[in-house]
Order: sequence, then C-alpha cells, then structure tokens
Amino acid sequence: MDRMNVAYDLSFYEMEQERQIARREKKESILIKAQTKFSLGRKIANIISIAALMTLIIAVIATNAAITTTGTQIADIEEEIVLLESEKAYLEFTLESRMTLDQIESYAINQLGMVKMDSSQKQYVELESENKLVVSQSPVKEKLTEAIQPIMSYLLP
Repeated sequence: MDRMNVAYDLSFYEMEQERQIARREKKESILIKAQTKFSLGRKIANIISIAALMTLIIAVIATNAAITTTGTQIADIEEEIVLLESEKAYLEFTLESRMTLDQIESYAINQLGMVKMDSSQKQYVELESENKLVVSQSPVKEKLTEAIQPIMSYLLP
C-alpha cells in the first residue's frame, strides 16, 4: 500500500522540476565549458597563426638582407675589376713605351755589353733564288768550337 501513496505524492513532481532545473544548469555549464574550450582553441589557433606569420615576415626580411649584402659584394667586386682593368691598361702602355727599338738597343749595349756587327762579319751568299745572310765566325771562335765539340759529344751521347 505504500506504493499507492507514492503514486499520488505531489512532492515527487516538485522534485522533478528541481531536477529539470539542475539538468538545465548542468547543460548550461557543459555548454559554457565547451564554449570556453572552443574559445581557448581559437586563441591557440590565433597565436599559432600569428607566430607563423611573424616567422614568414622574419624570413622575408632575412632574405632581403642577404640579397642586399650579396648585391653590395657584387658591386664592390665589379669596382675592383674596373680598377684592375685600368691598371692593366696602364701597365701595358708602360710596357709598350719601354719596348721601343731604341730602348732595347740601348739596354743591349749598356746593360748586356753587346755590340753591333760590323760589315766585315757579314757575308752574302747567293743560292739559286734566295738571298741569305751568313755570319762568319772569327778564327778564335772556330777553334774554340772545334775544341769543345769532342767534349760535348762525350758528355751528351
């Protein structure tokens, strides 16, 4: 019989309303927690996006700095090339001016002790259709060559 009294007990229904309110509060708290988690996830995603963007900006700046540095090095090297080419042209001009026949002859006579051939040392021989210049050797030189020839043939087989 106790059971029958429970069926008509109105306090059971009052408790049901309290349970529904508790369920709603629980659902709302779960929803608030989910929104908080979602907002936290969104914040983390935003932070990661900002970090990636900053990394890309830093990479672009570093690349531009490297390009600028390389461009400066290239300009410096090109300037050095121009200076070296100018120096080369100057040195070639100086060499050409020092290599005149008069200067070479003066150097040969004064520094090396060379002398010009005189006309007694020149002999002209006419062969078929060619003219050739033959330098006659002095008798001392001929004897010296004859004396050295056997020694040279002995030393150089």
